[in-house]
Parts: sequence; structure tokens; C-alpha cells
Amino acid sequence: MTTLRAVRDDGAGALAERLMADLDSVVVRMGQAYREEIPEYAALAPGQLELEVLPVSRRLVTTFLSCVVEQRPLNRRELQTFEDSGRMRLAMGMPLESVLHAYRIAGREAWSAMCAAVRPGETRLLADLGTRWMDVVDRTCSALTQAYVAASHERLRHVDARRRELVEALLTATDPSEVAAVSLRFSTVLAAAYVPVLVGGTAAAAGVDALLRDAPDGTLAGHRVARVLLLVPHRAAPWRARGDDLTCTGLAAPCGRALLAEVHQVEALLLTALAQGRTSGSFGPDDLLVEQLLLGNDRVAAGLRRRVLDVLTRADSAGVITATLRCYLDTGSVPQTARHELVHANTVGYRLTRVRELTGLDPRIPSDAAVLVLGLGLPTDDQDLR
Repeated sequence: MTTLRAVRDDGAGALAERLMADLDSVVVRMGQAYREEIPEYAALAPGQLELEVLPVSRRLVTTFLSCVVEQRPLNRRELQTFEDSGRMRLAMGMPLESVLHAYRIAGREAWSAMCAAVRPGETRLLADLGTRWMDVVDRTCSALTQAYVAASHERLRHVDARRRELVEALLTATDPSEVAAVSLRFSTVLAAAYVPVLVGGTAAAAGVDALLRDAPDGTLAGHRVARVLLLVPHRAAPWRARGDDLTCTGLAAPCGRALLAEVHQVEALLLTALAQGRTSGSFGPDDLLVEQLLLGNDRVAAGLRRRVLDVLTRADSAGVITATLRCYLDTGSVPQTARHELVHANTVGYRLTRVRELTGLDPRIPSDAAVLVLGLGLPTDDQDLR
């Protein structure tokens, strides 16, 4: 049995020794409470609780009693034990909330044992013991939590890097033998062909894990700048975009250069959607065809930008004329545009006339309207489309 080097004669040393004598039963009660109150602990394999969890619970109590008896604070070496415990719980797959729940149980059971060990005339010790116990639990719990979170972040960085490396290796493979080498290197079964899906908006901000949870089995993923590229197996169920996401989907292509070319097409499609002012919605290879063709011709795009976009930007700093023009080109209706822009129909007519005066293009004439639609679909010089 572990004994304590008592240096106090105010009753705390004797109380600590009594609690040490009963520590085995206290730790058993902790283990029972863990299994009864925390599903993840109840699911541990036989012996795992006794070998990997309860020794740390015991160490928590003995560390506290040593600090009390020797009248000293926790030292760095003792905190290291609980940091190691945090990393171990992560490796065991324990959610942090469950680990902290176990800490609360340990604190409750140990404090109950301390109160039960107090004899008549020693109740004055409880105030000091309670303060010290809360301090030890708080500091060791903080050390465990910080180590758990730091290890979790490091693991996520490693996983993200591996995902990105797998996707890049797959896209740059030059022949079937290199694709097979990628499969072997990453211990991953690869599909014969993949459908590239580029996701932006809130889904990309939420991270790869959230997207993969909703993706078909076998989907690969990696970051492409600020967006997420999903490679969905060709034979899998199609990817279903959420309404608040901007999602662009390509055609199925075999691994290697063909898939990389299709990824570039999807990236161009997303840039086109952004240039059209789309921040959500789902677009496929047959969408925005004219706009994609326009953006692929730099000379024509530059001419349209000078004639339409630059002119309107200089003359319409508030953006009201441009907003009205966009709405009219979308609806083809002056009354509907007036309702949408919350203005009188005469105001809509005036603004459309200003467009004609500024650009030489009349929105009411179909051929001119087509040029305006294309011009407004171009990105501005300061628009980040990467």
C-alpha cells in the first residue's frame, strides 16, 4: 500500500493516511460510476478500464493527498502525467466531453470519500481540503484538455495533409501503373473513374469531415485553395448539394491526367458561377455554357469589360443602376423589376435609359441585352476568384 510522508500534525496527515488506506475501494467505485454513467466507458474492452483509465484516477487522488500533506502545489512532472492521459484518451477514441465527465465523477467520488473519512472534530479541515481539491482537479483537468485538443489538432493536420497528398497524387498520375502505385502507397482501394465535385460556401468552411459524412462511400477529398474538392466514385450515388452551398460538378473521368483536366473544367465552372454573382446553387457541366465560353476568350472578355462593366462601375458608384439592370435582364419585366427593387416603374425605365446612354446598349433590345448579360457576368479586376 502506498504511504504518504506526513509533515503536518493538524489532522490532515492522518486524514490522508485513512483515505489512502481506503483508496482501492474508492477507485473501484469510480470505475463502476464511469461504466454506469458514460456509454463510451461502458463500451471499453474487458480490462481496458482497469489498465488504462483507473490508474490515472488513482494518480489524481494520490497527487492531491501528497500536495496536501507536504503543503506544496502541483509540480510540472505531476501535470505531465495528466497531459499524457489526455493524449491517450484521444488515441482511445474517447470524446473530450466523456473524458471531462469522468473527471467530474472522479471529483465527486473522491470528495465523498474524503468527507466520509473525516472524524468528529476534524470537520474544520473540509474547507481547506475542498479548496485544494478543486484547484488540483481544475489544473489537472486543464492540462489534460489542452493536451487532448493539441493532439487532436495535430492529428487533423496530419489527416488533411494525407488527404491532400492522396488527391494530388491521383490527379498527377500519368498511367495506370502510377495509379496502382498510389493505391498501394496510401492503402486505398481506388475507383476506376471519379466525378469531381468542387464545393464552396458554408460547406467548405465547415471542413472536409462534414462533407465526407454526407458523401457516398469511397469518396476522396482535399482542399483546393479555399474550397473542397470531392472525388466521388463514378458508380456511387450522385452527390447531393445543400441549398446554401455553391457546388460545381464535372463529368466522370479515369484517374490521372483525364481526371485532372476535368477538375480544371470544374474549377472554371465555379469561377464562372462566381462571376455571375452566384454564391449558392448547384451547377453541372451543361450549365453556364455561354458564360464559360466567354471567360475562356481573354480578348473578348476584356472588350466586354471595358464597354459594360467598367463603364457602369465608374458611373454607378452606389450600384443601383447595375442592380436594376441585373434584375431586369433576369426577369425581362419592368413591373417585376420595380417590385423587386422597391421602386416605381418609371424609375426602372429611367435607369434602363441611363444604361443605354452610358454603354450604347439598350436592355430592351434582345441583341443588346445579350451583350449586357455577358458583360455583367465578367469578374471585376478586384474580385478574388481563386
